[in-house]
Amino acid sequence: MQIVKASTARGIVRGLLAGSGAVAIGTAGAVVARGTRAIPGGGTATASTDSVLRFYATWWGGSGIAMLAAAREPNPSTAVVRGVAAATFVGGLARLAAARRSGRPHPLFQALTVIELLTPPALLLARQKSE
Repeated sequence: MQIVKASTARGIVRGLLAGSGAVAIGTAGAVVARGTRAIPGGGTATASTDSVLRFYATWWGGSGIAMLAAAREPNPSTAVVRGVAAATFVGGLARLAAARRSGRPHPLFQALTVIELLTPPALLLARQKSE
């Protein structure tokens, strides 16, 4: 018995991609414009750290654009969904490694870690059900 219809699962996948893409573009823009001042709990940074942070933020924004483009598709590509899920999950693992090495980050980033570890399996499950 199918609990979720394929069309509903496609809507979930598209919604998660669109939401994630919008967040990525918004946060990237803030970090590119403001550097560490855009980060809750962020402090001053060396010139190299500021440079690399703003560069990575640009890539993050580019990922957001790709997610929004995929969300516009009636049935987003499995490869794109898997790529987004894998990158997000590995990002959550990287946050765990950072917390272990450097201590607990701002509560926002603790919450994001949980989201980044739980959302990818849900996204992959929804993609599977949408086929």
